[in-house]
Amino acid sequence: MEMDEQLHELAWQLSEAGHDWVAVADELGCDATLAQAMAERYRDNTDARAQETQFRLFDV
Repeated sequence: MEMDEQLHELAWQLSEAGHDWVAVADELGCDATLAQAMAERYRDNTDARAQETQFRLFDV
């Protein structure tokens, strides 16, 4: 896992744990807008990877 991806994951984990974006940003050393964007990117990338590996239950 690359460093950027680790930071994105950490931003997502902290937000999911209930921290507000200011607290997440303080932990990561950036501003709140960037922290939120990093968490969203992690979620989007994770969702896309899951969709790629998901098998079709029914092939119509």
